[in-house]
Amino acid sequence: MRPKTDDVLVSRREANVEHEVTIVPEPSGDVYPNHESAVARAREMATQRHVDAWLTEDHTHFVPITRSRP
Repeated sequence: MRPKTDDVLVSRREANVEHEVTIVPEPSGDVYPNHESAVARAREMATQRHVDAWLTEDHTHFVPITRSRP
């Protein structure tokens, strides 16, 4: 089945190239124009804070970017 005309659809904006970098558990953070700049900033922040940085596309699966915990 597929949505029909006049149905209501909720979807993620996966085509959007912007990425958000947040500090867990904060609900929002800074937005970066692309994946590369967001990952670079996350690595920098994790190193400064001595924590780990992670990447998720669905908030269910997480991939480590860098590990900085002692």
